[in-house]
Amino acid sequence: MGPSRIFPSWRIFLALRCIFTLLVFTAVSTPPEDPVKCASGNTDCTVTNSVGIFADRSTCLAANVAYPTTEAELVSIVAAATKAGRKMRVTTRYSHSVPKLVCTDGTDGLLISTNFLNHTVRPDAKAMTLTVESGVTLRQLIAEATKVGLALPYAPYWWGLTVGGLLGTGAHGSSLWGKGSAVHDYVTEIRMVSPGSVNDGFAKIRVLSETTTPSEFNAAKVSLGVLGVISQVTFKLQPMFKRSITYVMENDSDFGDQAVTFGKKHEFADFVWLPSQGKVVYRKDDRVPVNTSGNGLYDYLPFRSQLSAISAIRRTSEETQEKFEDVNGKCVSAKLTSSTLFATSYGLTNNGILFTGYPVIGYQNRMMSSGSCLDSLEDGLVTACGMDSRIKGEFFHESCVSVPLTHIKSFIDDVKALVKIESKALCGLDLYNGFLMRYVTYSSAYLGRDTEALSFDMTYYRSKDVTPDSLTETAKRNVNSSPDLDRTGKPKLDLKSL
Repeated sequence: MGPSRIFPSWRIFLALRCIFTLLVFTAVSTPPEDPVKCASGNTDCTVTNSVGIFADRSTCLAANVAYPTTEAELVSIVAAATKAGRKMRVTTRYSHSVPKLVCTDGTDGLLISTNFLNHTVRPDAKAMTLTVESGVTLRQLIAEATKVGLALPYAPYWWGLTVGGLLGTGAHGSSLWGKGSAVHDYVTEIRMVSPGSVNDGFAKIRVLSETTTPSEFNAAKVSLGVLGVISQVTFKLQPMFKRSITYVMENDSDFGDQAVTFGKKHEFADFVWLPSQGKVVYRKDDRVPVNTSGNGLYDYLPFRSQLSAISAIRRTSEETQEKFEDVNGKCVSAKLTSSTLFATSYGLTNNGILFTGYPVIGYQNRMMSSGSCLDSLEDGLVTACGMDSRIKGEFFHESCVSVPLTHIKSFIDDVKALVKIESKALCGLDLYNGFLMRYVTYSSAYLGRDTEALSFDMTYYRSKDVTPDSLTETAKRNVNSSPDLDRTGKPKLDLKSL
């Protein structure tokens, strides 16, 4: 970026940026629309993700979409498509995959939506298992388990994901304890509908189990949707328990050492690291006896319904800062956002209404995940989820990298060294509350983790105006102006230096 320019209006934008953390709209909202849109009935369709556009701005097309309501219907749909030689992809209710896993690579493919495969099949309190269809959302899964006194021990913090999506992409919470934080490691059986031969009737149901078919099971636990359509999933759950959460903000001077050991001290530990500010928010999060007093609730503020007008103002603030290369404005905005979220305990309340102090203690089903903006009534987009593509709201890109614990101190020290070189360089990252760092560990899934690690989630600004064509033109200009880049925009190989 060039020199920073500050304009009088930035203070207004900054003040309004944080109003969303102080205003709570839980009574009304417009839930996100179906990610699949068709020109006529269920034919001539497009599909996208939850933010309404893929990273490369491409449009994914399909000839039609099918909405099975039972496993038998799913088998019939897969069989017909297999017999016709069609490509198939699975889409979910909210479609949160950032990569284009749902695209059929052409215009003649078939989308299979699990939107109506959303039923509980079989709860078993004695065996502590719960079988659900793959379109059940994480919120539904938590609620159904609670009905029989059970709890899923670890999960992502956003409950709009579906069971099939959780497994397909290896979604996880944060923990080094037990089997770790990946949801797929608490699954005991998967029913999957896959293409079959003529003798199979062109489709077959695979029943995959960790005891009877361990090899196939470990392949299917994280499959990216390429092995078939998950129909049903059986989870091994735990008796309901309570958690105690305390957030503590400290400077990051010894963060490299703390990151290595903190996850061994606290079962659900995670971090919010704000490198440009030299701060870390430690989440001291532990399991406590179920008779411990407290009925806390975790309802993360950015996941609540927001006034669309406020979301638009926040987005305008970001676009203005980006347009005028306002580095200082971004840094001030980042500090205001992070300090406001911390001051409001990120949406934790001691009784579901008010925050009266730490620790916040509550049942697992009330403390593990949230996303209340998904579940309210239609209000004509007066309020909505902040990421809803139909409003001028959040528009960002997400990246993630996992660093083994054996290398974590060096990685953190490297990032801190970059901050020392240019202290304001990562303010854009802090604007979205910095690095979210979650613990992950070894998994038996073939596409799972192979060691203890910390997963760094990074969210940052993305322009709505950039297209693939403009990106290409930018790359060409960079090549023409730099003798160090080849025609693809990559660094040239200097043979003399070898």
